[in-house]
Amino acid sequence: MKKVVIPCSGIGKAFGAVAREATYLLSDGEYNDMFTTICLPLLMTDDKESKRIVMESDVYTIDGCPKKCASVLVKHVGGTPAMEIMTPKVLAENKEHKPETVLDIGSGGRLLADDIVNLILKHGGSTK
Repeated sequence: MKKVVIPCSGIGKAFGAVAREATYLLSDGEYNDMFTTICLPLLMTDDKESKRIVMESDVYTIDGCPKKCASVLVKHVGGTPAMEIMTPKVLAENKEHKPETVLDIGSGGRLLADDIVNLILKHGGSTK
């Protein structure tokens, strides 16, 4: 079974855009054979298949703010995140990787997304 990456929705926030970019790099990029994603609102609407997948998979949450919506919701539906990532904490360790805006995270934001991908790959292993 593929590992699941769930980003915060973070609509209108640069850190949310970075969380989604990191998720896309894993689930739609070169690691799509290892990772998939589930739409956060599906968990909010009590989608049975999404809940089952979250409860049976290694789940990596990427949150953009202290509300930790992705992590909290995964736990609420009975899942246990294998790893919880806070985008601002990753930025604190890589200050030069600051995202520009929500509309264009820029090269710094893309580097921050890469930092998050590397953390997940290091934790979850990679076959590449």
